[in-house]
Amino acid sequence: MRGDCRMFHAWSGSFIQNAKKAHNSIQGHYHSKAAIVYYCDGSLRRWHMTVGCLIDHKAPAFRYAKGDKPIIACGVILSDRGNFLVISDLHIPYQHPDSFEFLAAVRDAYYCEHILCVGDIVDHHAGSYHESEPDALSASDEYILSRQYLKELQGIFPEMVITRGNHDDIPTRKLKTAGLPMEMLSDFNGLYGLDDGWQWVQGEYEFDTQDGVPIIVPMPLKPSGEWNGRL
Repeated sequence: MRGDCRMFHAWSGSFIQNAKKAHNSIQGHYHSKAAIVYYCDGSLRRWHMTVGCLIDHKAPAFRYAKGDKPIIACGVILSDRGNFLVISDLHIPYQHPDSFEFLAAVRDAYYCEHILCVGDIVDHHAGSYHESEPDALSASDEYILSRQYLKELQGIFPEMVITRGNHDDIPTRKLKTAGLPMEMLSDFNGLYGLDDGWQWVQGEYEFDTQDGVPIIVPMPLKPSGEWNGRL
């Protein structure tokens, strides 16, 4: 598919450099950053959107951030082609407990017809190449819970395009480290017991917004950490 926008898990932390690309762009990955940056070169105006994340900042898997508070949010593109919901890094099974309810509410409020995800939908903390927290879930428990949560999420969003993130790819990276062929790993839908309504893309996904306008939708939290139910 050819279009005016490309989605990739992480271009770079320089949003203005991302906006200078020859296309509109979307990324996640930077949990404590969210912004929409415009750049104009001659008659061509482009934008870049970084959408924050939906991780539970109290989870042990986020402890590496050393006090940085995540921006709990998602993205929406308002378009004549039909609005797009952009789901930010969930890091299942360490997602914010209200994230699924919040995403469903955003979809309904903005009449989103197309569902995208910038990646790191699954965390794989126990399998990380970095040190794992001893009080986090075991690899087996993470996998069991991830399958359950992903099936629940697919029940809400039967069709979705996901650009695979560095956390999503930990199983394939571990196979490579062990010198095992990639064919030993099922496709991602098979790995999590999902149907084929989700498309997992390695690299970037290009699509047409028809001059869509990006917005960031924050998830406002109560002092206790729960979503306050408002958009």
